[in-house]
Amino acid sequence: MANTKVLVADVPEEDEKIRECLPDHELVFVRTFSDAIRALRANGYRLVVIGMHFDESRMFELLQYTKALPAYKDVPVICVQCLEMGLAEAVLKNMDDAVKALGGTAFVDLRDHALHFRSHCQFLEQLASENTGLSPN
Repeated sequence: MANTKVLVADVPEEDEKIRECLPDHELVFVRTFSDAIRALRANGYRLVVIGMHFDESRMFELLQYTKALPAYKDVPVICVQCLEMGLAEAVLKNMDDAVKALGGTAFVDLRDHALHFRSHCQFLEQLASENTGLSPN
């Protein structure tokens, strides 16, 4: 399996879920918006994963910033929920719609009890593996 460089912007409590989904890739974790900006400017990421609770819920802000960078216009950006919260399915669907409206690829639920946890992990793995040949501009 290819070793893709993946930027992961999340809270530490989400790390294990991301590692479980992308075990064979180079994961670079950032905790703040400013660290994420610095990492993105360094380039080379083939996938960006942003946790819903990243830097006090700045997920949408980082998504917009990332997709505005020319080097990342074709790089998939996945927003994820890993922490247990009582969100209705309708809210999760609206999150997916909002992520896509802002240029993101998808919003996926990686909570333990999520109905599609394993398929969402496979989706992340597929995106990471498919983008090994992409070169940010």
